[in-house]
Order: sequence, then C-alpha cells, then structure tokens
Amino acid sequence: MKHLSLDALRAFVTVFDLQSYTKAAERMSRSQPAISLQIKRLEDLLNQSLIVREGTSIKLTAAGLDLYQGALPLLAQHDQLMGRFATEQVTGQVRLGIPSEFATALLPRILGQFAGSYPQITLEVTSALSRDLRLGASRGSFDVILTVAEQAPENAIKVKEDALVWVSGRADPAYAAPVPLVLASEGCVYRRRTLGALKEANIPHRITYTNNDLTGISSALRSGLGFTVLARSSVPPELFEVKKLDRQIALPELGTINIFLERHGQAQNAAAEHLQSYLHEFLSHQN
Repeated sequence: MKHLSLDALRAFVTVFDLQSYTKAAERMSRSQPAISLQIKRLEDLLNQSLIVREGTSIKLTAAGLDLYQGALPLLAQHDQLMGRFATEQVTGQVRLGIPSEFATALLPRILGQFAGSYPQITLEVTSALSRDLRLGASRGSFDVILTVAEQAPENAIKVKEDALVWVSGRADPAYAAPVPLVLASEGCVYRRRTLGALKEANIPHRITYTNNDLTGISSALRSGLGFTVLARSSVPPELFEVKKLDRQIALPELGTINIFLERHGQAQNAAAEHLQSYLHEFLSHQN
C-alpha cells in the first residue's frame, strides 16, 4: 500500500502558502532542491501534476487543490497531537480581529497550525472590515487585530507591503463593458482603490454584487458576476489573478496596500504575543 509522507505534504502546502520554493525551504530548514524533490515524489506517487506556474504565481492543478484541501486538516491534526506532548504549555484566550479575506486564507492554514501547536490557547476570531476592527479594538474588543491600510495606524507593526490584484472566479474571464465588479461595501479600502483606479483610467464599470464576506464574494465570482480586488497574499486557491481582460482593455494598476498587526488589550498576555509572532512570521514570508 502506498503512503503519503507528512513531511512531503507539509512541503507541498508550504510552497503554495508562501508562493515560493526558496521560502518554503527556509521555513522548513531544508534546501530548495530537497523541497522540489519531495513534491516531485508526491506527484510520482499520485501520478498527478500538482503545481503549475503562472508567471510569478504558483497555482494548483485540480488534483493539487484536492490534495491541498485534504492535507490541511491532516497536518493540523498531526500538530495538535504533537502539541499535547509539549513540555511548556502556553494558556489563555486571544480575541483576534481579522478581515474576511485574510480569515478565509489564514484560518485553514496558519491558525489551524497555531491551534495545533498551542492547544491550551483559546482563539476567538471575528471577521470585519479593517475600519470596524480598529473601532472594536479602541473599545477593548480585541487583543490582536490584522488590518489593511494605506497609512500606518498608531502603534501598529507593518508586516508587509502587498500588491493589490484583480481577481476572477475563472481562468479565462470574459465580460461585456462596463466592467462588472463584485465588491465590499463603502468603507472598504479595496473598493475605494478599485473605483478610483477605474475612474482615473476612464474605464466604464458597474457594481453587480456587494458583500463584506469573502465567501460570498468568491461564490459570486465563480458564478461569473464579475471581478474583485484583493491583496495578493489573500487570494484563495479557487480564484484566479487576472492580468488583463483582452487584447484591447488592460485593467489599471492598483498599487500596493500595507498589512499591519496591532496589539490591544492586556499588556501582559503571553497567548496574544505568541499569536502575533506566529502571524507576523507567516505573513512576512509570503510573496
């Protein structure tokens, strides 16, 4: 009977999460060729191609997506089991505020791994627009918040600068002008940047669907309702980054957005400090 290697699965997941073989090797303290070999052996074992490159991006094939989605809970279960035998246990509760798009991208990955490594820490996660998270933090509702912003909030730690990209639910999207848009509500920095860029480029557009949750936005995109804009590191595997729509009309450049971590609540909170460090390490190593 054939057996999947947990190390190979972790290498596969890490390469996709970090969008880089080199960074995956650094994260796992191995050489880049060793990581490549592990994934090649996975492909040989399953007799399936798992990863393809699209420009600078690393995408999953249909088989790769299936394996990725199955590997996440398997690795999380392994980490949870190992966490039970850790000699030093960090305990406590952390109230985390996170934008919906990052919740969708991070919860199955880094937060699952975190929960496995620190099983005695209770996570209470709330998803909302960045502006609402900051308001909640000012009222004492959160211990840690992850936000996106153009300007640095007070006492925030800049994790990374990320590119804003056009996203579709289809690999080869088509549309009839004006450009159909699926966006969050007023107050979303992505919405403001999207509408401003299209207006400046004098490209006709219309909003076809509004939803503050990435799950709803993703469903609308996969149904062909239009295009949205996300930070590149938050694009889920079932969606596609779009460079241009056709030979005549190129989508305008959107620039970059900054991702910040902010600590609130009690000054002495080891659980919150561990979570902040975990998130910082993960996000800062993503492309």
